Amino acid sequence: MSFNVLMPTSEEELVSLLSNESSHILAGGTDLIVKIRLKRVIPKIVVSLKHLKGLDTIEDLGDKIRVGCRVTISELLKSEIIDRHGRIVQMALRQIGSPQIRNRATLAGNIVNASPAGDSIVAMVLTNASLSIGSANGERHERVVDFIKGPGETTLSRGEFVKSITFEKTDALFPQFYKVGQRNSMAISVASVGSLTSESEIRLAFGSVAPTVVVPIEACEYYSAKNGSFDEERFVELAMKCVTPIDDVRATAWYRTTVVRNLIHRTLKVWRKKGYNAV
Repeated sequence: MSFNVLMPTSEEELVSLLSNESSHILAGGTDLIVKIRLKRVIPKIVVSLKHLKGLDTIEDLGDKIRVGCRVTISELLKSEIIDRHGRIVQMALRQIGSPQIRNRATLAGNIVNASPAGDSIVAMVLTNASLSIGSANGERHERVVDFIKGPGETTLSRGEFVKSITFEKTDALFPQFYKVGQRNSMAISVASVGSLTSESEIRLAFGSVAPTVVVPIEACEYYSAKNGSFDEERFVELAMKCVTPIDDVRATAWYRTTVVRNLIHRTLKVWRKKGYNAV
């Protein structure tokens, strides 16, 4: 298989190249190259972001953090800003691939890949992340939860690209991220549970148990409404309402359901050890 690799030096040139139906964008390439090898994608043009400037920064915006589309997972894990203000993001990104993969893979690429098992997507949902999407018509902004429509499916149109990701700092919330795979490392998630908790608020997100990363809104609202005194079993049952897994090569629906239930209990147990008591 042969294709041309083009390296634009401006956003104007980039969006012009992306308007071609035979073109595919390449940031780190950890997803695209695999798809090309499996012949799931047969490009005539691969458009690399390598020479685009201004898209490789991590910026402190006060109460939020903005990450350019060229920033790699490894760069995020080394960032002092992420270490201080984005611990849940840090926890999730550590679970992605191997050091070699993290050196190439980007946060933007992981989001655009739109896998329901995407570890970074769980963290992005928990931190209310939004995307800046560039095109010939300028920029538009969209929340990650609205951007991802299903496995591998997003709202990106021809000629658009994710320019940056902005997410909330979560210093005041206690972070937890748990993932179960078929092996101890370099595993695609069978199921994952991420959380951010305080005495008055809990944010939960589940990966690999539905077509997209899901949030048990009813359970989170129940926790907040109880203002420090909630029934754990009731909370878990409410949380499980959005868990609709399938059988696939990695696990059965029954196993995923059992894993998520256990991880929710584990999340609450660890939080109680930090000084909070459920009834």
